[in-house]
Amino acid sequence: MINDSRIAVAGELFRAWSSGDPDAPERFMRPDAVLYDIVGGRHEGWPAIRAFFAAGLDKWSELVLEPQEYWTNDRGVALTWVMSAVVPDDRLGADNRGRRWRSEGMSYLVFDGDRVGMEVDYHDSGAVARSLASAG
Repeated sequence: MINDSRIAVAGELFRAWSSGDPDAPERFMRPDAVLYDIVGGRHEGWPAIRAFFAAGLDKWSELVLEPQEYWTNDRGVALTWVMSAVVPDDRLGADNRGRRWRSEGMSYLVFDGDRVGMEVDYHDSGAVARSLASAG
């Protein structure tokens, strides 16, 4: 693996996203950071990012974002990941309550110093339903 401290920060950031604590990612992001999620929209500044993330934690039980592979350039780090969570209720059908869904995605983290100034997340909004259907 390439010896790049930004990869370590990216890994720690994704552990923070997976911690269940809506405040955990803050130390890895600039206060004025931008999070653009292809499904969830653009969120500017840590308070807006935290609100978006906290809503996701409220919606999905045991949310995990597990990095798979990293690439770097002069501006930042790109990584693939697998996101998964448990369906806590009947919103996706009674048969899916308590089941874990899975969705693959990719992020690009633009660094400003040793903190993330922008995170852009790409994933498929239909992957949750498809993963539950294929595992059923």
